[in-house]
Amino acid sequence: MWCKSLVVWLPVALSLMLGGCAIPAVISPIDSGVEFDRILACVEEHFPSESYFTNDLLPEIGSTWEPMECESVDRVKVGMSWILNDGGAPWYNAQELGFFSDRCLKVELVRGGSGLGNLQTLIDGNVEFAVSAGGSQVPTLALGPEGADIVAVGSLIKHSPYIWLGLDHDTPADQRSTMELAPGDFVGKTVGLHEGEDYFFEFISAKYGISADEVELVVTGYTPEPVLAGEVDYAGAWLINEPRLLEEQGHLNWVAFRFSEWGWDDYSEVLVVRRETVEEDADLVRRYLAAVIQGMKYVLENPVESAEIAVRYAVDAPTSVEQALRRYQLQEALVVDAEGLPLGRMSADRWNTQVASMIQYNQLELPMCQ
Repeated sequence: MWCKSLVVWLPVALSLMLGGCAIPAVISPIDSGVEFDRILACVEEHFPSESYFTNDLLPEIGSTWEPMECESVDRVKVGMSWILNDGGAPWYNAQELGFFSDRCLKVELVRGGSGLGNLQTLIDGNVEFAVSAGGSQVPTLALGPEGADIVAVGSLIKHSPYIWLGLDHDTPADQRSTMELAPGDFVGKTVGLHEGEDYFFEFISAKYGISADEVELVVTGYTPEPVLAGEVDYAGAWLINEPRLLEEQGHLNWVAFRFSEWGWDDYSEVLVVRRETVEEDADLVRRYLAAVIQGMKYVLENPVESAEIAVRYAVDAPTSVEQALRRYQLQEALVVDAEGLPLGRMSADRWNTQVASMIQYNQLELPMCQ
């Protein structure tokens, strides 16, 4: 059930034995660049990213914050990507500091959960805005059987925070690990995934030629306890979540396989609306985005104050100020884009590249581009 049937044409070298020690296989992508270029060109022609994303409604770069005069107030619901934990800091700031009210909005935050979070709630018309933890869900739903007509209008995290998390047992627990993981390191290992995360393994399996019988996959929960207990070698996690929990238990020697560095690098905390909302009430979308971006700016410029606010609002996952601050440290490099894109803005090329990669490695179907 975990994996699709994949046909791997390039044999994969298994671990070599040297002096009784297993040496992880060095595994390279099995594709050719020519094939990817063909798919990418096809995507750009038949399913360009501009058909499901826009930066046009984000606040102007360098604009100063000024409250609006409100003749009326719009009541809206925001479907969050996850439970109400400290990850919602930009929205909490917008509530607590009046950024929403400055834009004539009264906002209710609707907790999310696993799977699609609140994207389906958005599609069904039960919330006005949604937050997607994995941006790839937007083009996936757009190409799905129902053809969801939704638009990504901003993103707070520019690179995927999804990782496989483990411990470097060759490094003392009170020291940072310098180990760099590669796909071949998972051959012969046990990896714990959350329910519904099998597509991450399927992607790595197809891209690097690792067959399903070379890695043992088990279902785990949302804490790193199975790693600590030795029940799994690695576990699916978010860079900005579970590593903090390991550190609190004295394990600074955690190590992360970052999917963003190995071909899966979608946007995260993506702000999504129905297309009809963009077309019929673009001003509402602009006001919402302005408030959320202002909330994110406040996180970056005032982390301690933001952490104190988050502790009060994160009712589903009690959090300390120190924990929230550590999250902000871990996520800053994912928020402040090295490519130079301003806060909230996205790249058409990045979207197209992600979709093309998903098509190439069996995660998305676009018949004319297969």
